[in-house]
Amino acid sequence: MPTTREVLDATIALEKQSMALYARFAKIFASERALQDFWFGMARDEARHVGALDLVTTVLDQEGMLDKPSPISLEDATIVRLRALLEKSQRDASPGIKLERALEIALEVEETELEDLVSDLLKALQAPDEYERCLRLLVHDLGELSYMIERHSDDPALLSRCDALVNRHAETLRRTAIK
Repeated sequence: MPTTREVLDATIALEKQSMALYARFAKIFASERALQDFWFGMARDEARHVGALDLVTTVLDQEGMLDKPSPISLEDATIVRLRALLEKSQRDASPGIKLERALEIALEVEETELEDLVSDLLKALQAPDEYERCLRLLVHDLGELSYMIERHSDDPALLSRCDALVNRHAETLRRTAIK
């Protein structure tokens, strides 16, 4: 059973990789202001997740809770799979990449367990405000991604996948707001 510190450290590292990927896309698509702004916004929201997890880490450290067993199980296979996806995505994110492929990569990253892991950590570690804020940002980001896919992709399946993801997280947010 991993400690809370180990789970938080692993999750923060993965969020930083996602942030770096989106920042890279912002640089690649810098010639079009709207695209650069979109990708930079995606990177900024990953940075907010890192900040929220850093804050939780600090609070738990002060409470002496970091080295206790984590309330969230974290399988090594999950971390390995997420790291591999993010590393492959970084390699693919090179100058000349087509926008449609970049949007597909973003959706692949957003479809992973990483966002659920962040949400589950915030919820389990008794950070309800951060949990709800994280969900709101996620729904917003996915809505933006859906819009970009609709505008810049000819792949209806890609748009359908993204819309399903938006709806799933929006429903979770709706249920959270009711409680």
